[in-house]
Amino acid sequence: MIHLLLLISSLLSISIIECTSFGSSTTKDLKQPVNFSGKLTTHQGQEYIVDNISIDTKCKQIPMYNKPLNHAEPMRNSETKQQEIKLETDPADDDTKIDLNEVSTIHVPSPDIIWYYQKKSRQPRQEFIEVVITTKSDTKRSYLLSPKTPIYCDEIDAAGPQEKTVRLSALNVLTIEGYSYRDTSKDNKNCATPCIPCAEKK
Repeated sequence: MIHLLLLISSLLSISIIECTSFGSSTTKDLKQPVNFSGKLTTHQGQEYIVDNISIDTKCKQIPMYNKPLNHAEPMRNSETKQQEIKLETDPADDDTKIDLNEVSTIHVPSPDIIWYYQKKSRQPRQEFIEVVITTKSDTKRSYLLSPKTPIYCDEIDAAGPQEKTVRLSALNVLTIEGYSYRDTSKDNKNCATPCIPCAEKK
């Protein structure tokens, strides 16, 4: 009887480990049904040819906070030595949803200037940097996003694709040069963030 209980306990432990391992895959590892490709350059001068591009795992309905037209001038923070602009209202109250198939370039012109919003002095402050989006119709608009926003992509390399994560604060320009449909019938059929072209394909 004791041996039987030990056997059951061992089998349960193995099942728990397998379920935990299966559920540990990160969202960024899921391939989007539409593969966006282009070129990425950083403020340090690196250039990469990339595909499988997503902004914080999204290729559709990416929230961008509209940059206010009226704002304070940059002030030097005596502690951080950074240039900062204080926001009077929460940027999240005015956002626009962006789809990658409508985007030509994403440019971060001034990563060293921090925009911040803090409702009360004892509350944590939210930090942003300016992002300039140029659309396929050559329209430019400025938005605010967290400098920690991750850009997920695969660097095209002779040895094979290399997974990359570039924080928005390190980005200079991301150029979207095109997209192609990916056959996801053998992979995950459910895409949490399908792109506009997916609907067009149907």
